[in-house]
Amino acid sequence: VLLSSFNNNSIVKIASVCGVGSGRRSLSSRNLQNQSWQIEYEVTQTFTCEVASCSSPADAARLSTIANQVSTSVNDSLTSGQFAVMLRANIPPSSGINQTILDCLVVWGTISEARTEVDGPRTGVFYPDWQYQSGTCLEDGNEPLYMKKNDVWLFSSLEGCCSRFYSGWNFNKCMNVRGSGLWFVDHMNEKCVTDCKDENGGTCGGLANPLSDRLYSDPKSCCESELAYRFKDLCEAESLQSNCYAGTGKFYSGGVGGGEYCVRDCDPASGDSTCGGLVEESYVMLHDSAEACCQAEYQWIDVELCTVRSNQTRLEKYWPDKTNSKCYKDSENPTVDLSVQIFDTASECCKVGIFWLSENECLSASGVTPEVTAG
Repeated sequence: VLLSSFNNNSIVKIASVCGVGSGRRSLSSRNLQNQSWQIEYEVTQTFTCEVASCSSPADAARLSTIANQVSTSVNDSLTSGQFAVMLRANIPPSSGINQTILDCLVVWGTISEARTEVDGPRTGVFYPDWQYQSGTCLEDGNEPLYMKKNDVWLFSSLEGCCSRFYSGWNFNKCMNVRGSGLWFVDHMNEKCVTDCKDENGGTCGGLANPLSDRLYSDPKSCCESELAYRFKDLCEAESLQSNCYAGTGKFYSGGVGGGEYCVRDCDPASGDSTCGGLVEESYVMLHDSAEACCQAEYQWIDVELCTVRSNQTRLEKYWPDKTNSKCYKDSENPTVDLSVQIFDTASECCKVGIFWLSENECLSASGVTPEVTAG
């Protein structure tokens, strides 16, 4: 999937999926739709060092150049959306993932610092990098002699070393110089952002403050915990900067936006006249159908009348116009007063709703021919 700009000496592989070694998990339509997947890619490029330890200035410069090329290429592909395009193109049809999910796939990520491996794996010993002031702990076996003589400087894990020498605001940078790629809340913009430097664009919101910013594995968890007053699905979509969110399609009280009946959780810009706007607040009660919404939210309105208004359909029943002493068929002359009583027939409407006139007088005024019963 990654990066056509890499040269022939580059090897790109998936190192892990959700923390598990590659090859042990597979994508499926169901879990891709409902989960966030953390996939770790590893880019390896081989070159010949000037000295055996790869520690000469020329070697350092070479490593820096390669790292910058890889970092820039990956970051550009994430920011431009090209990474997502390539990822979609490389998911096989056998995965069973439908096209809608692929079209709405959102990708975010961070890029780790480059490291060299000379003649074998890393040492497993971490020490603070005072010499180059990188702001993190190194594991390259090049710790100064005074550190080797006193193991107070040495730790078996990056976390232990960072906790000891880079506490407070510096801890998160020590653990993840470019950011962890996890999510934290941006209260000012009422959404969640990724722990990565602002200049990386996309969902990045700057490096998180380890003292005040709680990190989450996905934006939905962040929204639920930190922005509980916001409707979580919309909060998640805005955090991901996704244009695919179209609302739940369920019904809610139109009174939220000044309406007189139920409306659907969707964007009116879609052209659907039943849409009342995307629900933004978590307190808004959603209902599976217009009828259920009307029964719960508009008990003073005839359920059938409320339902047809909410669904933007026609009601072939009658309502009494007491001012003008006649009955109207709602499909022909819709009532403005939604509190009126609704009747199945014009005759019933006249008998009950316009009772001060005879039935025939009311029917005649209403433009309805009375039924003649032979006797």
